[in-house]
Amino acid sequence: MNALSPSPSIQTGFSPSRAAIGALLGLTQGFGLYLVSNNLGAIQGSLGATAAEASWLTTAYFATALWASLLITKIRLQVGLRIFTVASLWLFLGVAVLHQLADNLGSALAVRAALGLAAAPLSTLAIYYMLEALPPRWAPVALLAGFTFLQLPGPLSRVLAPDLLVSGRWQGLFLLDVALALLSLAAIHAVPLKPQPRQPVFGRGDLLSVPLYAVGLVLLCVVVSQGRLAWWADAPWLGACLAGAIACLGLYVLVDLNRVSPLLDLRWLTQPYMLRFVAGVLLFRIVLSEQNVGVVGLMSALGQTNEQMQLLFALVSVGLVAGFALAPVIAARCGTPWLSVLAAALVVVAAVMDSEASALSRPEQFHLSQGLMAVALGLFFSASLLLGFGPVMAEGGQHLVSLLAAFSGAQLMGSLFGSAWASTFVAQRQTWHVHALTEQMATGNPLLAQQVAHVSGWAGQLTGDPVSRAQQGLALLLQQITRESTVLAYNDLFQRMALLAAAMTLWLTVLAWRAHRRRVHDSGTSPSSPASPPASPPASGASTASASPRSV
Repeated sequence: MNALSPSPSIQTGFSPSRAAIGALLGLTQGFGLYLVSNNLGAIQGSLGATAAEASWLTTAYFATALWASLLITKIRLQVGLRIFTVASLWLFLGVAVLHQLADNLGSALAVRAALGLAAAPLSTLAIYYMLEALPPRWAPVALLAGFTFLQLPGPLSRVLAPDLLVSGRWQGLFLLDVALALLSLAAIHAVPLKPQPRQPVFGRGDLLSVPLYAVGLVLLCVVVSQGRLAWWADAPWLGACLAGAIACLGLYVLVDLNRVSPLLDLRWLTQPYMLRFVAGVLLFRIVLSEQNVGVVGLMSALGQTNEQMQLLFALVSVGLVAGFALAPVIAARCGTPWLSVLAAALVVVAAVMDSEASALSRPEQFHLSQGLMAVALGLFFSASLLLGFGPVMAEGGQHLVSLLAAFSGAQLMGSLFGSAWASTFVAQRQTWHVHALTEQMATGNPLLAQQVAHVSGWAGQLTGDPVSRAQQGLALLLQQITRESTVLAYNDLFQRMALLAAAMTLWLTVLAWRAHRRRVHDSGTSPSSPASPPASPPASGASTASASPRSV
């Protein structure tokens, strides 16, 4: 019996307990990542680290999480589901407890790297419980529900963090992790997953393939995440890491292409369909950095903290859930490919709205635009899942491990690439705007001269000394120039994101239209005749249900 085939006893009705456990596991995994990555500013003080040093906490997590998802999937097939479930949660709980003992940057980095490895299994378990909570015919809905709770901690972490930080230093963030891990352990013992047969998936060749794959991704993660902080051309060690990443990944490809049972099915992953799938996920994750890097970065530059942005991200959380909830409805009426088109179009609208920010902008001005951005994330994530997993399950699930690795890798690398590119772009544009405004001041721009006089007059209220007044006025003016150049740089970023999202919308529209024409041709109907009930969602959903949703 294949490990991807249905288990002997299949859930035929809705199981609230399994759905609740799936939601709990998804939140546990998500908070483990986002509570730190979204609160580095508050954490660095507790560890006595600079902003650049604290950024290594995120790098350490991603460096292990990138390759762990593939390894964990294969371990689950090798050792069996029940052993895998219990061992995964005990490992996560142990690492979460270790966070309470970390009191310096070195120990914190080691713990974060361990958590990246320990948290990887929880996403698989969350999906398993959701799929067992619903009948097989509702597998697509269960899949979307599971990923909803995996994504929800992103915005929720900014809502909860201010209160958690009050309870302690950075360890206060992980009191929630420990509590959720304990609840999860109790829950999986009370309601265990149905057993599945084991399947030998490891071979001797993996002793070479796995290290090459892991080291290559770790080095690539370091380059992408640290490039802007160390600056790309100023740190020779970045070039050494990039060369090492290319060498390791290149050797891995050479090894796996000549194996009968490769770690990943590289030939299948390089098919045009899969290349388009990975490119779409990667590009959309880059575009979504408009929120985490763009809006959050702008608000931070203007003195706003997570406490002032709590309502904003509460609304973002609602928008994310709404996007996942609307996805099946829209897919049923219009077809799954059009979900991604709608998502990209919403990003265009949101980015254009954000591009009109000013130095007086506050989180309230971004409620609508970021709500739309969150809906877009839910819609696109749903489209990716339905379009990616459906065909794989229709083939019997033999490429499932490769798809999971490609999907999770594109998600994580897209986030890293997006953050690196957006941060670099803002830094370059800010420097350009500072020079432009300074040159205007030096050439006697009357508007700037009037501003200088106004600022100097305001500074005159603080001191009567003309020299001191001039110095204070100049310092205040330079602060204003820096602030204005920062706002202009972020507006440039929002405009660039809008252009990129518009190009994506056009590309995805072409792909959706081609898919529609192909579906019409295959069904033997003319384009002008009424479309039969949505061909795309049933194709994804039916195939997923018929080929054991529990194998995801």
